[in-house]
Amino acid sequence: MSARPVPTLRVLWTHNFDPDKPNSQVYMNTAAAGVRARGVDLHLEYLGNLRSIPNVLRARRRVRELSKEFDLVHAQYGSACALATTAAVGVPRVLSIRGNDWSVHRERIGFYYIHTRLARVMTRLAIRRYDCVISVSNRMAGELRRVTGVPNVVTIPSPIDVTRFVPRDKREARAELGFAGDQRKWILFNALNLNDPIKRFPLAKAAFEMANAKRGDLELRVAHDLPHAMLPLYAAACDVILCTSETEGWPNSVKEALACNVPFVSTDVSDLREIARQEPTCRVCAPDAAALAGGICAALDTTGSSELRKYVAPMSLEASSNGLVGIYESLVASPRPSRSAAAHISVGD
Repeated sequence: MSARPVPTLRVLWTHNFDPDKPNSQVYMNTAAAGVRARGVDLHLEYLGNLRSIPNVLRARRRVRELSKEFDLVHAQYGSACALATTAAVGVPRVLSIRGNDWSVHRERIGFYYIHTRLARVMTRLAIRRYDCVISVSNRMAGELRRVTGVPNVVTIPSPIDVTRFVPRDKREARAELGFAGDQRKWILFNALNLNDPIKRFPLAKAAFEMANAKRGDLELRVAHDLPHAMLPLYAAACDVILCTSETEGWPNSVKEALACNVPFVSTDVSDLREIARQEPTCRVCAPDAAALAGGICAALDTTGSSELRKYVAPMSLEASSNGLVGIYESLVASPRPSRSAAAHISVGD
């Protein structure tokens, strides 16, 4: 008698990453490809603009209906997306916290100041309704446990495709980009939105200008409007990546640079300090132009391990997919609350 086929795991991912801005979905789509490669029947559901109560309520109704067709639901972001996804009934719920859905902007009162605080409030309201919470960094995972009291927090960084982001000869990479013979030291700054105050692009420019005044051989390469397909070559052509963010979950651009053996100079965000303690070519600096400029010069003048790629091996698509699917399978196999307990949990949905 032949063995009975193992039923395919059906998983719903809910998100609010605007499909009209493809670069904002790159990392989610990369992760989705890895999970599907593990045999999971995965559906991505865009919940729309969730910046109004009617829209959130509509999203909740949609999630409640859709969840009946799946074995597990995974909210890809905190904030309103997390609130909407708590409407899923009868299935395990997983929540990914990525950064701006938890960390708050403190430097200037305005849209981001208010938006990040509202996002954090909604994340805190929703977080206890999830069977597992995934943080993209160890640092944020520790804060989530400490502030919310939720113990079921694990760290799985958003994956990068380490088969595309690989070390290359810088001269060849620059020639391919149309800069043959350029021997300057390239400093990479990467952000989707240069006007985002959390990324602090003016600070990056000031730090670069101070560093270049000392050395005179630097070139600032800003990657904010490039197709993501170009980034592996662009990152490999650079000498240092500069990150001046106020907060980050785990900066994907830094992961990509490390995968190309390109060191970073950064403000103290995410888990970067853990790497900088071990690698003399990587620097974590105060959010000050002079300090960052000094970090750039020191990183360029320091010789050290060129095997920075090893730090992103656990963030590969394969490693991330294995971790996610392992969590899914464990939760689906676990006994669910009784009907009366589930009814209690869903009060207010």
